[in-house]
Amino acid sequence: MSTSAINTLASGLATIATPQSFTGVSTYSSDLQSILTRSAQIAQIPVQALQSDQTTLQSQATDLGTLQASVSSLAQAIATLGTLSSGGALAATSSDTNIGAVVSGAGASAGTYTISDVTSLAVQSSATMTNGVANAATTAVAPTGNDTLYLVAGGAPITITLTSATNNLDGLQAAINAANAGVTASILTTTGGSYLTMTANLAGATNIQLLTDSNNPATGLMSMNQTGSLAQFEVNGLPATSTSNQVTGVIPGVTLNLNPATLKTESATITVAANAQPITDALQSMASAYNALHTQIGTEFGATAGALNGNSVVLSIQSLMHQFAFYQGTGGVQSLMDLGISIDDSGTMSVDPSVVSAMSAGQVSSALSFIGNSSTGIASLASSFTNYSDPTTGVLQQQITQDQKSAQTLQNQIDAMNVRIAAAQQTETTKVEAADSLLAELQSQQSMLTATIQGLNYTLYGASLTSSNGG
Repeated sequence: MSTSAINTLASGLATIATPQSFTGVSTYSSDLQSILTRSAQIAQIPVQALQSDQTTLQSQATDLGTLQASVSSLAQAIATLGTLSSGGALAATSSDTNIGAVVSGAGASAGTYTISDVTSLAVQSSATMTNGVANAATTAVAPTGNDTLYLVAGGAPITITLTSATNNLDGLQAAINAANAGVTASILTTTGGSYLTMTANLAGATNIQLLTDSNNPATGLMSMNQTGSLAQFEVNGLPATSTSNQVTGVIPGVTLNLNPATLKTESATITVAANAQPITDALQSMASAYNALHTQIGTEFGATAGALNGNSVVLSIQSLMHQFAFYQGTGGVQSLMDLGISIDDSGTMSVDPSVVSAMSAGQVSSALSFIGNSSTGIASLASSFTNYSDPTTGVLQQQITQDQKSAQTLQNQIDAMNVRIAAAQQTETTKVEAADSLLAELQSQQSMLTATIQGLNYTLYGASLTSSNGG
């Protein structure tokens, strides 16, 4: 149950248990009401104690949730650092603007490559029906009585069977696309009629035909618009091909971009080298996440400490942050300080970007070794932070869940106590009302007796007893 729902229910049941009031008729009704009010206040003392405990648990759960988010941000920032060793701190440049290159994945390594002799680009074959039809939904396209056509897309003929209902351009388009034959069919609508067109899904010299007789190419209904080709070029003097002008897999971790302006005689030198900027960016993001968590933890200590003051998990996270900040490695870069990171007297982390940007390629390599990945180096500590922040199995989530369960248990106790108090107050109110009625009746009888005595005094003595005694 949410905190707001718990508070709403508690408020409703507390209303049931408020002091009962009644309209008294005796002169003692206000005193009796005071008794009821005081009784209700005394009865609410244990309820208020439980509500105080419940509020503490709810505050703890809220603070734990905030802490969980901060720890998660730092874990993610450290994990991002760990991805740099798999190519993130490398950059690719090309000597020719017509042959672009970018580092795009794992496996990239520093080196120089030559791309030359680009003889063709990746192009997909396409073909269009020689003759259009008047109506794509009704005009028959297969021979009457046969309703069968044969699709050739670079291989053996594939039978396309139509029915009397689908022997039209719309039905043919749907049947070809359902055949998964390596081509995609669409319909062109022009002033001269509707035409089926097909485009190969992959680049290459795919011959596209649509025959009425599988053994007779002369029965073809299509004309080739263009015959496709593979991208063909040489890398370091060795021949290579690609089905896309976005070439991957030739140079590990690098994507080449061949554009239509690429000339056969052009040659490009692709240089993959260390790039310090991603390291600096990742360090600054990490420092921001570290400082946010440091600030959050700081609110749980001192005279104005929050609900987690003294919580052992907070102390454990603080210890882990210290372990991370002063992590010691081996090699050319042995600490975060070697990467331009400093921590002032308040515990705030800052980054000097000029340190990493001034590093040589060898120093960048040492920096990446120190950073490591998910299982080595300082980046391996990301999993330690995740052990606390994981929204399902993390230590913080376990405490949040436990606090919420405990708060609900207290709410159940509060509800039960309020019901009992309300019932007891109702019984007490009934008794007080009866007593008030009895007092009112006695007061009425007293007034009647007083009047009777005064009447007898007048009759016997000609004056009231009070007047006679006074005379």
